[in-house]
Amino acid sequence: MPMSHMSVAMRTWLERLVPNAAHTSSAIRRKALSKNVDVILGALATKKATPVSLRDLYRYGQDSSLRLHHAQFLHREVPIRVSQRVMELRCLPFRLSESHGIREVIDNYTSYVLDLLTMDPPSNSDDLEMFQRYMQYLLQDNTEVVQTMALGVIQAKRDIDTKEHNDFRRLVDLVLVRFFTARIGLRFIIEQFVSSAEYNPGFAGVIESFCNPVLIAQRAAEDASQLCRQHKDCSPRVLFHTPTQSFSDDLHFTYIPHHLHYMLTEILKNSMRATVEAHSPKVGFDGAAMPPIKVVFVAGNEDITIKVIDEGGGIPRSEIKPIWNFFHSTADAPSSVGAGSSEDMGHWFDVLHEKKRQEEGAGPSIPPSALAGYGVGLPLSRLFARYFGGDITITSMEGFGTDAYLHIPRLGSNCESLPAPVQESPGELDSTYVPYPGYTAY
Repeated sequence: MPMSHMSVAMRTWLERLVPNAAHTSSAIRRKALSKNVDVILGALATKKATPVSLRDLYRYGQDSSLRLHHAQFLHREVPIRVSQRVMELRCLPFRLSESHGIREVIDNYTSYVLDLLTMDPPSNSDDLEMFQRYMQYLLQDNTEVVQTMALGVIQAKRDIDTKEHNDFRRLVDLVLVRFFTARIGLRFIIEQFVSSAEYNPGFAGVIESFCNPVLIAQRAAEDASQLCRQHKDCSPRVLFHTPTQSFSDDLHFTYIPHHLHYMLTEILKNSMRATVEAHSPKVGFDGAAMPPIKVVFVAGNEDITIKVIDEGGGIPRSEIKPIWNFFHSTADAPSSVGAGSSEDMGHWFDVLHEKKRQEEGAGPSIPPSALAGYGVGLPLSRLFARYFGGDITITSMEGFGTDAYLHIPRLGSNCESLPAPVQESPGELDSTYVPYPGYTAY
């Protein structure tokens, strides 16, 4: 097994677990690794994740001559980061790790680690192509993790005594904020590698040099409207306001467009649902007769700010803080959550969005959840915003409507000269595994 691209410590450690690894077949290697899987996961999870700057990732996405180096880095790095996610899921409180959905995620993640440790590090163009295919598989196989975990947590919450709900929410949020933040980073570095395989004008991997937030918002509004019509039989109009007619053309805004699309879709879904539920008793299911949702764009020196304004009745002040908790929702959870209905999980929308993405040649998709009821979309969207130093804030006037502010930092000029909020963001800094209470080292 050619292990020249592994660290000396890693190489020695694997040789102890699998004697004569360099001379054994992949099947024998995999079997030997599987017998020691708990030791492997525990050891990898305590290793330090390697920080990768946005500048380097942009360079990897732009320069095809660096792809082999990028692949070798991922072959070494992904098992560490995936093992960290496995150990975090194993430590979920209230026996959540025993639920079917989360157990499935743990098993899948464990399989990824064993696959990569069994696989030879890429050393030539043929290896690179094979590694590229595996990274694509990993991304595609991993798309429903959020929905699967949502079902697992909602089901577990129903078995928890009402007196323990606050502790349940607090501990689950503590772990999941870290888990999903780290997952964003893991998927980002893999997406950057996969997308850079093909030349896409204006892009370096999934990073777009001249990102058009107005166009992305329009596409997000179309998708959210279609989802709203599917669930509510109508959708309100969406109006877009920019400071000037040439706003998008004059804007040099480097960002990851599919992240922006996901965040805007989630915000617009909430506004549309609230507007329909507030006004359909008065005007029926006539979207044109409902107050329109307004999307306002402003460009500052550091941030692009997008404000989404609705007249959907607003949110009580007592509910503003809880809406940022995972699996808190202002809507009822779907009735078929126990059955895991693919339609209620918004699977039809995943398929529609993926088809549209492929037709437009856009970046990797992030499947949105159903219209409402799972309580994942908004807190997850805020994590996407904060990953690169941005934020989402909400101001509400109960009895009238809600204003949502999406603050998106400019990622410098092609990820050079990054503003201070980005320099201090998780996307630019390290995300190292820190054991939680209850974690047991193997």
